[in-house]
Amino acid sequence: MSYARHSTRDILAAVFYYKRSLLVAALVPVALSLLAVAAAQRVYTAQARLLVLYGGEYVFHPLGQEMGGDVALDRNQIIQGELEILQSPALAAQVVQDVGIRRLYPDLPANQQGEQQAATRLLRDLRVDAIPQSNILELSLRNRGRQTALDTLDVIIHDYIVYHGEIFAANRDSGPMRLLAQMAARLNAAEDKLVAFSLAHKISDLGQQTTIILRRLGDLSDQLTTNASEVDDFDGQIRTLDSALRLTPSQVELFSETDIGQARKTMQERLARLQIQLADARQRYKDTFPLVVDIEHQISDIKQQIAQATPRETNVKRNGVNTVYDALNQQRILLSSRAAGLRAKRVAIEAEKNALQARLAELTSLSGQYRDLQTARDSLTESYRTLETNVGVSTMGSTLAQVASTNIRVVHPPNASMHGTTLRLPIMATGLMFGMIAAVGVLAFRVSTQKIFVTVRDVELGLHLPVLLSIPLYKSNE
Repeated sequence: MSYARHSTRDILAAVFYYKRSLLVAALVPVALSLLAVAAAQRVYTAQARLLVLYGGEYVFHPLGQEMGGDVALDRNQIIQGELEILQSPALAAQVVQDVGIRRLYPDLPANQQGEQQAATRLLRDLRVDAIPQSNILELSLRNRGRQTALDTLDVIIHDYIVYHGEIFAANRDSGPMRLLAQMAARLNAAEDKLVAFSLAHKISDLGQQTTIILRRLGDLSDQLTTNASEVDDFDGQIRTLDSALRLTPSQVELFSETDIGQARKTMQERLARLQIQLADARQRYKDTFPLVVDIEHQISDIKQQIAQATPRETNVKRNGVNTVYDALNQQRILLSSRAAGLRAKRVAIEAEKNALQARLAELTSLSGQYRDLQTARDSLTESYRTLETNVGVSTMGSTLAQVASTNIRVVHPPNASMHGTTLRLPIMATGLMFGMIAAVGVLAFRVSTQKIFVTVRDVELGLHLPVLLSIPLYKSNE
């Protein structure tokens, strides 16, 4: 078996024997480094330098002390204080708000949690170093966008100067701001009262609503007048049509077929027979013979009946609807429906008119309270604007004076390289180094735990016997 003592020949033999394991162990870190190189993005670093001048704000004046009892800070304390201000989370949060989270870190959500994450990430990307033996602070900011890095670093410097001035402005008067806040609270209360009153009574603009209601009432009055005129016109037409319909039959004769009546035919046939009988009787008897006289009387009666009977009788008769009556009736129905529609419309118009009149009366009764609330709101608004202007002018003057007397100077404005860095070469070198370390570690582990004789020397050292012959092993050709 192999032991701790290994020659170069033993190590090379173990390397060739465990070459697959060593290759796998070396390729895993290399593959991971290749993936990291593929995912690596170019990063730009913006740099700037600030000069910190010593001023009276770095001297502490204890109360109750006589002249000469002031305590001055040394250089290390001053520089450390400035470093803490630059790395303050409050300053980072203000910079994130000024620059915008979407521009600074587009992958973070635009909410409160995203702003906190952006501020933390900004503090990691920002590096502040103090130049030894000087009052110079060097600022470095990394970002994926060159212009974003430059603009963000410029905002950091600006906000740092303002924040620095706010920290050292111990005697700043907050009275006007409190007064402005009180005025704003009163204005908000007046606005809330006006809004609540408007919502409760459904008022948006009293004057405009009143004008609209009056205009609508005038339109409705005109519509009622027009509606009444049209209804009267339709009623007159309907009455005329009713008179015409009463005089017009609803049905007329369409077809009739006439012929001689059956009774008249019977009487004519009987008359012919009687005339034949009379002629025959006259040939046999005299005219005064009773039979002849009786036949003559019958013929006379038959002729009278034939004269009184209807010459022709109707055999087939067909009646139908009178088209004139039907047209008049349809026109009457149409006019009646229109009149009914106009009457229904008049009811709706009257209901709307009554509702608008009630609303107008309500607005008239509420106009006094509404105008009082509006007047109070307007007067507070004017007072707030005047006070805000005065406070703004005062604050701006104080800020300008504070900035003019600040002890921070920009020595080198923000600047960044045009090319940036990707860190691909260091990542690849690190992967190769870890691959070699992994291969060496696997080799050491396998050699230290092996339980076979790899070389002739292993056999001689393990058995303490000389080897006379060694036969190499070949793979079978099968």
